[in-house]
Amino acid sequence: MFEGTKDYDEALRMDPTSVLALLRKGEVLSALKKPKEARAQWQQALRSFTASDDLALLERLQSLLDGQPPREASSSAPAAPAAAPLVANGVQPAWQQPEQRKANGATKQPSALVRAACLDPGTGVSIAVSHVNEGNLAAAIDILDHIIATTSGAHLSGAHVARGTARAMMRDLKGAIDDFSVTIEAVPAYGDAWMRRGQARAALGEDEDALVDLARCLQLSATEPARQAEARLERGKILHKLRDYRSAVAELQQAVDINPKSQQAWNFLGLCQVSMGDIRPGAACYERVLRVNPNSLEAWMHLAQARKEEASVEAAEAAFARAAELDRDGGRASARLRMHAHMCQGLGRHRKAAKLLKEALEASSNPDAVVECLHLRGACHHAIGEFIEAVANYERAFSMEAPDLGDDARSRQFLSFYQREMALYTLNRLDENVAEYCVDRDLHPIFKELWCKKMPPTAQLLSVYRLQPLPPGGPPRAPPGPAPGDVESLIRRADALGKLLQYCHQGFLANARQQRMAGLAVIELAQALRHLTAERVAGREVQGPAGASGCAVSHPFGWRDAMDIIVKWRQLSEPNDQARPLCILVIWVDLLTREEFEAGFGSHTPIFSGQTKCVRYYMNFDRGFALLKSILAQEGRAFDAQNEAIPLAGEHKQAEIADARTAGDMWRAIGADSWVVVHIDSAARPGHAMEGTRLTLVKLRNQPDAYEFSIKTPVTPARWDEYDTELNALWESLLAEMAAGNAPGLARAALTFAYFWYNFMPLARGTAAAGYVAILGIFLAAGMPVTSPIPKTYQVDWEAILARSPDPFIASVSPWLYPPAARGEPSASSDPGFKLKSLPLVKEVLSTARRRLDALNAP
Repeated sequence: MFEGTKDYDEALRMDPTSVLALLRKGEVLSALKKPKEARAQWQQALRSFTASDDLALLERLQSLLDGQPPREASSSAPAAPAAAPLVANGVQPAWQQPEQRKANGATKQPSALVRAACLDPGTGVSIAVSHVNEGNLAAAIDILDHIIATTSGAHLSGAHVARGTARAMMRDLKGAIDDFSVTIEAVPAYGDAWMRRGQARAALGEDEDALVDLARCLQLSATEPARQAEARLERGKILHKLRDYRSAVAELQQAVDINPKSQQAWNFLGLCQVSMGDIRPGAACYERVLRVNPNSLEAWMHLAQARKEEASVEAAEAAFARAAELDRDGGRASARLRMHAHMCQGLGRHRKAAKLLKEALEASSNPDAVVECLHLRGACHHAIGEFIEAVANYERAFSMEAPDLGDDARSRQFLSFYQREMALYTLNRLDENVAEYCVDRDLHPIFKELWCKKMPPTAQLLSVYRLQPLPPGGPPRAPPGPAPGDVESLIRRADALGKLLQYCHQGFLANARQQRMAGLAVIELAQALRHLTAERVAGREVQGPAGASGCAVSHPFGWRDAMDIIVKWRQLSEPNDQARPLCILVIWVDLLTREEFEAGFGSHTPIFSGQTKCVRYYMNFDRGFALLKSILAQEGRAFDAQNEAIPLAGEHKQAEIADARTAGDMWRAIGADSWVVVHIDSAARPGHAMEGTRLTLVKLRNQPDAYEFSIKTPVTPARWDEYDTELNALWESLLAEMAAGNAPGLARAALTFAYFWYNFMPLARGTAAAGYVAILGIFLAAGMPVTSPIPKTYQVDWEAILARSPDPFIASVSPWLYPPAARGEPSASSDPGFKLKSLPLVKEVLSTARRRLDALNAP
């Protein structure tokens, strides 16, 4: 034993594989002119090298074996002799054999590090894996390329998996799949290779093949919980992308059962549940993430969105605030601010929404996000009467050129064109009396049809429609306004009345601006009814306004003139309605193009769509489904998409229909897309049946295991005439009861009128809110104001739509809505704030669009 090696020999007795001890011992032997013994130590060090050792030691070993002088050696030390060809285990490495290297495709001269790794391929793979884990992907691939090209043996499977992983991380997904496939072919039971190939295929969009690979991984790793959890998570992510939420939830639930600390699995489970309409369970998943990691920005953003959908505004605001604190580098600012702005707009907080959208626009580089910001910001300025700013935003959105815009962004561009025109239309009539003009009659039917369908302006439209001009001098100067006290008294009463319209159910944000609009419409309608009744009692006829939608010539004031009061308020108050994915104008359907009217344009409201319980309306599923079963049992048929009868009277079919529990069950029982009519009984013409809504069931072809159960109400000329006749008769009955002072009779007449209005659905949107405003206005006009809020999880319009005559509707609504006088009981002293005589006339104080906007914008 050499004296100089004693310390290293002692270290090697304790750890025979110590790379550092072997290297140092070799250096001592080299200095003692023992090159053969030194070389043996260095080769042993190379064989002992693992991924956990310092790569600098590997480079030093290679330089020593290549015959380079040690870095610490003095300049006077003799140079080591040139190295002979390296031999590992008695075999010359293939990278030293030019013919072999060329045959295997390894044309690049390998680096010293790569050559060292090739001496022991197993160690080389470990080194490459270490590089992959540290993000040094190019270095890892360099090593693995040469190992794969120049060696053979069991280590090649690991080398291909490692290289496939590195390639996947570098987005060379096809190359990664090739590597994983080589391993799978060689070792079919290699579960990790199946999983990694599944991940790469998913990233490449080969979703079905990816699911197969991941399923095979699950079969091969039944005793490996960690791999089971990861494979379940990957399958859940793919199924979420495919919108197969039910299957995704099943996979992700198993993933979190195995690994309850998996933040990603809980996040995706929450996303799937929210996508299915299960808002609270989804929010609970995000809260599980936050218990593990309170600083998860992703979870806070998801939670904010879920709370917004739930209409839990304070909780949503808190989540948005926390997300803003965590988003220090602004990486998620665009998405976060846009989400927050949507909620603020839905609450009627347009100025705050516009501020958020300004910040979002500054943080947005994606063209789709830019278009969304511009369109929404334009709508916010539009709503509060800042028309020049609105037009500027709409024009920027509409004129933005980007070839890869998504469908939503394209729709927003088209809508920006129509909303620009509406902003200028209002600006040009800002100080005209709103009773003297009518949006529905002034705008060309083609314009309104394209707007409703979210289609681009066509050559046909531009040939018949004249673009709205920008006032040459800018916005007109405001004329003298009404007395401030008059406006304040109307606003105070309107705010109290408007709150009564709020649905207390998820999805319905409390929009203070819309509530004020509704309250002012209630007061104006009540005042109009009071005046109309008084004039009729006096034997005088009241004419409808010149700007009526139903008639352009002189005509008696009728039911449509009354509803026009409400419609005009709604048309002005919110250019971008949050009740729909994108806005549609509140318009009368009969004033669309004749072709569209005859084709049956109408409302379409899903209850269940795809695999999703529609947040607002799924609460009506059981009643709607029971009604569908009842009609199918009674009539023994449905109708298909071509309006042909589908016979369903057979005993077997009826049994299947009776046993159906889901939309999918019912579709399979019927065997085709179908619809049925909910026939309703006329109140004005006893024994006469009318067509109510249609219950529609279709299979969605662009989503797995997906069906839609909805109501559709096509409005055709024949149907319009039917309801016009009915509502005319009911209107006369209502006025007669009011003139007679018969409170119980008037209450029933009011709800009967509302019942047929709800089933009529004469507006492109907004029918439900207009109907309830009418109820409140009629009761207020009769001196018996409604003071009860709508009960929780109760929707007045659906009570009418799912009832086959007015009686069940009245029986459902009257117990909580009727004031004492409507029940024939003595009236308690009512709030004097609701006394109509004490209020100024809305039609005089708020006679123009400018005055109305000022009232809506007031604190």
